[in-house]
Amino acid sequence: MKFRTRVVGVTVLLILVVIILALGLLSVVMRFGPSRETRNRAMFDQTSAFKKINAFSIFGMDQRKDRGQLVSKQHSFFRPVIQLAVVICGDDRVNESLNMLKSAIIYTNTSMHFHIFTDPPLMTNFITVLDHWKSMADKFTYTIHEVTFLQEGEKKWRSLFKPCAAQRLFLPTLLHDVDALLYVDTDTLFFRPLEDLWNFFDLMNSSQIAALTPEAEDLSIGWYSRFARHPYYGKFDAPFIGVNSGVMLMNLTRMRDFNWNGHINDYFTKYRLNITWGDQDLINIFFSFYPEKLYVYPCEWNFRPDHCMYRMLCQSAQDNGVSVVHGIRRSFHEKKHPTFSAVYHAMEAFQFGQDLEKDLLLPMLAGLINQSHSSCGKLAHVFTKRLEARIKNRKHL
Repeated sequence: MKFRTRVVGVTVLLILVVIILALGLLSVVMRFGPSRETRNRAMFDQTSAFKKINAFSIFGMDQRKDRGQLVSKQHSFFRPVIQLAVVICGDDRVNESLNMLKSAIIYTNTSMHFHIFTDPPLMTNFITVLDHWKSMADKFTYTIHEVTFLQEGEKKWRSLFKPCAAQRLFLPTLLHDVDALLYVDTDTLFFRPLEDLWNFFDLMNSSQIAALTPEAEDLSIGWYSRFARHPYYGKFDAPFIGVNSGVMLMNLTRMRDFNWNGHINDYFTKYRLNITWGDQDLINIFFSFYPEKLYVYPCEWNFRPDHCMYRMLCQSAQDNGVSVVHGIRRSFHEKKHPTFSAVYHAMEAFQFGQDLEKDLLLPMLAGLINQSHSSCGKLAHVFTKRLEARIKNRKHL
């Protein structure tokens, strides 16, 4: 009995010692550790960061040298809304731009927000169609902006190259609340999810403000190497000559911080009599002086007739299939480029709710098989490779 009492007493004593030691340790932590204000601030900062990441892309964070590693971690939990911008002036570009937006909706899995810059008479066309599409494919939102040039000389900017094409040069200023953006020309079609293209932001280093594809991979047929009368990207030290501006990833935060629009205005004043391709030439001039600010991604993301009209010049498209088709020089609409026209009209005829294989792939193949006599037609498989892979993956789900 005495032994049992002694054991209980010792046990109680040990418990008291443990409690006293724990209270002492807590006192030390509270004394020398973070204050209540600091702890509360840290909790607030984490909550704010969560909300910011969830609402916007985080590509404007300057402290990230290893941008891709951090973003990849965040992407595993949060998918930023992909911001896509297009500029349309003229009735003949409305259907073309809607076809582009349709292809983005078909292929993309994550949420998107479309920024549509156009003139007031054309706005109703987009509202009617996009509202109808939202009832069938509710993974996008949109904002329609009136074409606006904040700089002096609106007339000269509006008429630069094609009507209002220069609008995209001023997106960092006009979309001051947007961090990162994908700009595309109206005459483009997606054959791969936008998030795959958006992921190139992950590969940009802390100084790069935009990403583009080469204008020419072959020096002997490159326009800039033969005809340009102004500086252009890659003139001296790149394996290709110039960049094409039809599919452009833009880190708007960094562009604003680097005074992008101030530089563009200066280059326009200095070289306006020497440029031919308007906004694209100004972009090339800028990156000729700041090549370290540009990330260059593969030509499969901006595949044009120049890549196949004589011989295949885009190896990444040969290997992986075309990811974005760019119908420059009205290639979607003219008989001179029947392969590009066949791809465009197959996408145009497709409606939401239809079957990808029966109503998109097979009509596209039927149109392409008739063009096997042309240089681009002989490479028809590169146009359908991504679509075929998507259909195959869906069947295995």
